[in-house]
Parts: sequence; C-alpha cells; structure tokens
Amino acid sequence: MTRSRGSKSKTIIGSVRVWCALNLVLFIGLMTYHFGPFAKPNGWADTFSVAVNFVAGGLVSFFFYWLVVYLPEQRRRRVIKSNMTKMYRTIKETILLQVIWASRKGGRTDIDASSETIASLMTTAGFRAAFEHGSRGDEGFYAFENQMSHDTPEFREIIKQLEMLTKQVEFVLSNYIIEDSKIFDFFKRLELLLISIRQSGPGYDESKPLCNFVYEIFAGFNIVNGHQGYDVIEKMIAELDFVHYAAKQSACAIRTSRPGGILCISRFDGECR
Repeated sequence: MTRSRGSKSKTIIGSVRVWCALNLVLFIGLMTYHFGPFAKPNGWADTFSVAVNFVAGGLVSFFFYWLVVYLPEQRRRRVIKSNMTKMYRTIKETILLQVIWASRKGGRTDIDASSETIASLMTTAGFRAAFEHGSRGDEGFYAFENQMSHDTPEFREIIKQLEMLTKQVEFVLSNYIIEDSKIFDFFKRLELLLISIRQSGPGYDESKPLCNFVYEIFAGFNIVNGHQGYDVIEKMIAELDFVHYAAKQSACAIRTSRPGGILCISRFDGECR
C-alpha cells in the first residue's frame, strides 16, 4: 500500500500537540492548586517547584518547535501549493493555445486565440460550448483530434507541456507533505497517467489517450460521471490542505483501466461514481 510522507509527519505533529495540551493542562492545574484555597501536603513547595520547571520546560520546547519547525513548514507548503497552482494554469493555457491553433488548421474558422476567447475556453462551460458539438472532421473537437494524428508542432508542444506537468507533480509528491493517503494516491495516479500519455505518439489510435485527457480537463467531462463542471486536477490542487473534507467526502482519483485514463470522482473503493 502506498503511503505518503505526511503519514509520519501527521503522527509526529499529532503527538506534539497532545503533549503540549497535557503540559498546558498540568501547568494550569498546578497553578490553580498552588494558589487556590486548598490544603497542601508536606513538602508541596519542593514538589511544586520541580513540577513547574518540568512542565514549563515542555511548554517552552513546544514554543520553539512551533517557531522553528511548524511555521517554516507551513510557509513552505503555501509556496509549493501556490507555485503548483500557477504552473498548472500556465501549462493549461499553453495547451489551450495548441488546441486552438490545431483546430484552426483542422478547418475551424469560428475560434481564435484572442484573450476573450482564451478566457472563455478556460472555463468548462465555455470549452464545452465551443467543442462538444460537430459531426464532421472540421467541426467541434474533431478538428483538433485529426491534427493529433500527425506529428504536428501542436502535438509536440502538448507533449512537452505534459512532461512539464509531470515534473510539477513529481516535485509536489516529493516535497509537499500530503496528510491524506487518498489525495496522495490521486496525484500518484495522475503522475503515472501523464507518463503513459507522454509515451503516446501521433496517430489516429495512438493519440486518443492525449485527446481524451485534454478534453476531460478542459470540458470537465468524463464517460463515467458526465459533465462535472470543474477541472478535477485544479480542484484537487485547491483542496490539498483540506484533508479532513477530502477524507469525509468523495476524494478524487484517476482510473486508468480504459485507454487514455478517466479522471473521475471516486470513493477509492475501486468504483467511479
């Protein structure tokens, strides 16, 4: 079973919090008992002095842990997550440009690379409206798919962008503490899916995994769930820190049992719902 680095870290942080809470309770209890109107046993003054020094030492240790370890780690997590968010959007926009240019080469004249068009196509609703219809080779998403049957500059650029995305996912898996194994599993499966797609060459059948992946992330659609209304990768990046929500609700997974893989919402019981 795959485990994340966050499993050990979560245990350590949890233990530190427990000991800090115990120390704090003991400290408050000692102060209350010592200064309260309670009868004190013989030798209480010496016992109180030793106990307070011990408990106070624990609280000071936790404070330095929080200052030296916890805060820097949280800042590091924010930087990595923010970078992943920005890089994914940049990669996605670059892929979208290739989709537009390839579609125009394929015969479509109703779309262009203007900033307004790009902003619209970056939304799942806008992309579906522009690409889900059409029955001829120069219409809808078919115009793009037909261009992927050849070793075009657009095909090569998309493969390069997917390689960059793979590197980003690898970096997150290696450097970002993911506390929930299900979320870790999602990104690990994404990494494997991207590696598989990068091995795809141009061709009618060979390029289908790439085309399926592109359509799913931009249109928010997959065969199992239909229209989801969001990019599942973008959603999971945004929810990296919301581990409790993700654990209680349906977490995201990638199922690769079909050609090209399926990005879907799953409860990690092996069935996409």
